[in-house]
Amino acid sequence: MHKAIGLTLLLSSLIIFIGCGRTEIIEAANDSTQFQYDLVKVDSIGIEIGDSNYVFGTIIDATYLIDGRIALLDIIQQRILVFSGTGEFVGSAGREGMGPGEFVSPFSLTALSDGGFAVSDIQQGKVMIFDSSLEYVRELSGFQTMAPDRISIGPGGSFFGRRLNWYYDQEEEELYSGSEYCLWSDSVEPDRIYQENYFLHSSDDRFSCGIASSEDGQFFTMPSSKTEYIITGYTHEGDVSFTIDVPWETMYLTEEELLVSRPGMMIPGPGSEATSSELTAGWSPDTTRLAGSLAGLDSENRLWIKSGRGETSSPVFDLYNATDGSLICSIETTLPAIARFWNIKIFESGILGWDHNPGDYPRIYMLELIDKNL
Repeated sequence: MHKAIGLTLLLSSLIIFIGCGRTEIIEAANDSTQFQYDLVKVDSIGIEIGDSNYVFGTIIDATYLIDGRIALLDIIQQRILVFSGTGEFVGSAGREGMGPGEFVSPFSLTALSDGGFAVSDIQQGKVMIFDSSLEYVRELSGFQTMAPDRISIGPGGSFFGRRLNWYYDQEEEELYSGSEYCLWSDSVEPDRIYQENYFLHSSDDRFSCGIASSEDGQFFTMPSSKTEYIITGYTHEGDVSFTIDVPWETMYLTEEELLVSRPGMMIPGPGSEATSSELTAGWSPDTTRLAGSLAGLDSENRLWIKSGRGETSSPVFDLYNATDGSLICSIETTLPAIARFWNIKIFESGILGWDHNPGDYPRIYMLELIDKNL
């Protein structure tokens, strides 16, 4: 029987660093198709000094809305800022507080299929819904022990998400932690649980878990470790459409990556007066690369994985067919080395990238996949 651990334990342990194959993948990397494309910066939103609508605290999440507008979640300012697809400020939603439409620990943001968006506030145990005009509509409250720390678009106004959970196994006398991947619509009780992933709390075998989804109900999970990553695709009905299990050989950061690496922003548990800089005072870079992270789904039904492979410091992506899981190609980019540590998210409307803890000032980049043969 699972025994839930209290919110204080869960959140105090949620001191989060935000930042920063198998044979057929290696073969694809050596194929000339790898060099047909590049991912480049075409524009950015954010300034160091000036108009307060463009000066950000910390961007913790961002998304394209259904109509092509860009929404970003600023955890320091405790609000959502919305911009046009070309970067003009449109408006904002939310503020600090515990009332309707107010935030304490807003952590994840997703577009909704009706044109609005949802924000998960992990400490309040709420997911708040806003409409396309940025007005607060309703909330799902009472998540235990916390609200999902990642949410993504689902069909009919619903959303997928990953919720963290803990339980103590009485027989083994061991503490287990992990994730449950679910679909929600009108209640904190999930419409469907797609997958459960638990492991010994002391283990680092599963240190990263990602999700991606589509408006029509496709859902993808990707737990990754220092030895592999596993992608599972699901239909809306909850059936597994494919599984990709990728063994991993340790790869190390290049000298260029080590020079630009720095700690991500750290979020302490409730009641802590420590700052992010204090919590990272003794930080030193891990010299090994992450195996991969799930970046998202594009308009051509391609699932993007930001891979730890590559001989250069620039990010590498593996693209899979989101219907059957077959590998399409791999892409080496010419983005700077720091982009290895960016959060890069792929949407049907475009590609966004940002640094959670930039060396200068927060901004969000609009990225574009270009054909290098043209």
